[in-house]
Amino acid sequence: MSALPLRLGFVPLLDAAPLIVAREMGFAEAEGLALTLCPAPSWSSLRDMLLWGQVEAAQMLAPVPVAIALGLVGPVPRLDILQVLSANGDVLGVSTAIESRLRARGFGFDFVDARAARDTLAEVVAGELRIGVPFPHSTHAALVRHWLAGGGPAFSLHTIPPPRMAEALAAGEIDAFCVGEPWGSVAVERGPVHFCSPAPRSGRRPPKRHWPHATTGSRRNPRRRHG
Repeated sequence: MSALPLRLGFVPLLDAAPLIVAREMGFAEAEGLALTLCPAPSWSSLRDMLLWGQVEAAQMLAPVPVAIALGLVGPVPRLDILQVLSANGDVLGVSTAIESRLRARGFGFDFVDARAARDTLAEVVAGELRIGVPFPHSTHAALVRHWLAGGGPAFSLHTIPPPRMAEALAAGEIDAFCVGEPWGSVAVERGPVHFCSPAPRSGRRPPKRHWPHATTGSRRNPRRRHG
């Protein structure tokens, strides 16, 4: 039986690893799939690739299929969720300027108490805190809203592609971010940011990425769903 071609979109994050390993190590081929991996620079680009048929399946932020079903982000194809790719793994980071103010207030960056981090942040941020998130419909945005509710500083969310988080922070476009790895660690290595808290301290193992497949394609080719 010949291998079934499948174009699969992804954003370069750690939770894309299962898809890349499946292609590079031959696991997909062993299941009868000829994977073509299609990188995307941002979640909006990946969403459009899936909605307009440039790929049949994609690594995707968990809330996006829900937003698509509600008609919030464009055309409304029905999507099958084939697999949960990851949970947790996001980080909250602040600029080094805010880090200095937090340390002056005695905040120890011990990653134990998200509420203490929020309350101390409210003490040192005078105006609006500009926070970068990868996409409006994302667990990152939900975690930030949950974390800062009921006592945090005033804030606004700004959509920044994950690979640009460090650059945006260094350029002064944002003051903080919530992003998936490895881009938090990349920002720390480049110097403009310090981790404030792992995002899981603000939530309870929220699913981060799903693997949605366009239903029309999976109905035409059930092997794409079942291997």
